[in-house]
Amino acid sequence: ADTVGVTAGGVEQFRFGSNPIPGGEKNLVLNGNFTVAQRGTVTSPANAAYLTDQWKNFQTTGGAVTVTQDTSGIFAAFGTATSMKIDVTTAESSVASGDRFVVAQPIEAQNLQHLKYGLAGAEAITVSFCFRSPKSGTHYVAIYQADGDRYIWRPFTVASADTAEQFSLTFAADTGGTINNDTGIGLFLYFPLMAGSSFEAGSDNTWASGEKYGAATIQNLLDNTSNNIYIGLVQLEVGSVATDFAHEDIGTTLNKCLRYFEYQSYVVNTFVAIGFSNTTTSQQCTLQFTEKRASGPTIAVSTASQFEVNRQGTDVACTAISGSGASKVGMTFIATVSSGLTVGEAAAIRSNNSGNFVTISSEL
Repeated sequence: ADTVGVTAGGVEQFRFGSNPIPGGEKNLVLNGNFTVAQRGTVTSPANAAYLTDQWKNFQTTGGAVTVTQDTSGIFAAFGTATSMKIDVTTAESSVASGDRFVVAQPIEAQNLQHLKYGLAGAEAITVSFCFRSPKSGTHYVAIYQADGDRYIWRPFTVASADTAEQFSLTFAADTGGTINNDTGIGLFLYFPLMAGSSFEAGSDNTWASGEKYGAATIQNLLDNTSNNIYIGLVQLEVGSVATDFAHEDIGTTLNKCLRYFEYQSYVVNTFVAIGFSNTTTSQQCTLQFTEKRASGPTIAVSTASQFEVNRQGTDVACTAISGSGASKVGMTFIATVSSGLTVGEAAAIRSNNSGNFVTISSEL
């Protein structure tokens, strides 16, 4: 044998030989323990909207869900207090061929080069996760290779509805694939909660062209408003054996997530940025943030009128806020007012209401 190891309770504890456990950070998924949730509760997310940090959805459905970071300890027996909860709020009872609802994590391509896709020595990968479904029977996990437009899926069987269970699935290496060495998307990891026949094709553990999520037995987990789905402890790693989940401190996980999305919250009289008035109606400041994945991140603010320009003790309400000239670490933060500023005068933008926020996004 090339490798000798010891497994206890279905989890590898020790390995030596020509196929050692990789060093470094083995989990290719970010926030797989769902400990970071900067967006809070996400109600009726739109197609391609992000849910809990680093996790998004793709959907074409009349159904709707509410997504929260669950802290009730659904998967406590497996060593975690947090998970993602998907609560069905509008049912989709009839699934058309093009319908789908998938929970997905896009993984940055430059973090996947060691998989060696497209080469004879390409690596197999294993995903392990906790799952609680409102239905027993066959479910699926799929991987989509964005640069090569290729997919692979594996089935897993939920033994009992509304019961916390743990699973692991190994996906074959892709010697014919492509993952570019850039800051774009290398792989998507998919949990399909509902999908029509347009997304059903292929064979178990076999790479093929296109984007499919499983065979014709994909469950419709959005068919009843009493349905709740929980996902936790998601780990994707190199090799054909699932190892213990790589727990990390909350600061490390948050810092990784900030590379893609940052939520800055403010209370009353909190200063956001300091700069100068370049016209009588425009205040320019520098807004700094954690280094992002790429230059040109976008910003969004809660409500512009709840921010103000503070100059020499006088507050002037904002009518609009925008950003320009964004680099990876900062941008020009521009507040527009109706009148009252003095050109060249120093002033600050501040929040005049609790609950205000600015978001900086460089998501995949």
